[in-house]
Amino acid sequence: MAAFLAVARFRSIGKAAAFVGMSQPALSRKIAALEKRLGVPLFIRHAGGVEPTLYGQTLLPHAEAIAAEAGRAVAEINELRGAGRGLASIGVVPSATTTVLPFAVNRVIGQSPGALIRIREGTGEQLRAALGRGEVDIVVSGRLDEPVEPGLLVTPFYEDRVGVVLSATHPLLSEGRPPPMAADLLGYPWAMAPKGNVIAFGFREMFLRQGLEPPRPNAETSSVHVLTRLVASTDFLTVLPHDVVQQEIRAGILSCLDGEAFAWRRSLVIIRRSSGALPPVTALFLTELRRAASLRGLPPITPAP
Repeated sequence: MAAFLAVARFRSIGKAAAFVGMSQPALSRKIAALEKRLGVPLFIRHAGGVEPTLYGQTLLPHAEAIAAEAGRAVAEINELRGAGRGLASIGVVPSATTTVLPFAVNRVIGQSPGALIRIREGTGEQLRAALGRGEVDIVVSGRLDEPVEPGLLVTPFYEDRVGVVLSATHPLLSEGRPPPMAADLLGYPWAMAPKGNVIAFGFREMFLRQGLEPPRPNAETSSVHVLTRLVASTDFLTVLPHDVVQQEIRAGILSCLDGEAFAWRRSLVIIRRSSGALPPVTALFLTELRRAASLRGLPPITPAP
């Protein structure tokens, strides 16, 4: 399977052979043997290299998951032998990284000083895909209404409040100005998280509920730091969880628009693969993640009956 993954990655027998440390003829024989075993061609050969066939494309995500599971098994065995540090691979949407994540990481390292926690940011869609490929062990993401991919297990985590964030000196907050309406927000530029993010979905719904066409963002980034810095120093508007910007609000740098028209509750969930056990350090991290939410007073989600 390693030979197949290398060829699929590099689209070249020569580069793949160099990567796995074998000769090109030996690698070609391995691919041919796999194709014979499956009874289908996995690659199309051409002058510029190779391309996966439909069969090869179908096999690829399964091969990636098998390789990731094998890597985790080796890590767990090394840990049991005392040779490993323990690894937790976590996927988190950026807007959740500043709330519960620091507490959980600190608690895990306090209990397991040799552990390594690898944190990956991305949109919910990107992280669920990474979870399916075995690149992360768990994902903290906003909850969408549509069902998740087969083989993934979703459990409720907590709720937070999301709304329009702007500079504390923004013209919409000028003294003597009437409270802003949704239509007033259309006259200013927006900086937003990419599509595929629950917050981006809520942003669209906020305007559609008012009978307005959602504005097209003028800046797009997954970085909460970039969003807050841009909004703090310009007339840009954005949408973020209120808890994420509490420090800037207390410092008089940012503000949130009042009113139910500009805010809503977001449900966050924890997603993992439905099969297989979590690595020990990941299981510990999950426990501390839930403890962090409880200590911060974040309201838990009650599962539907």
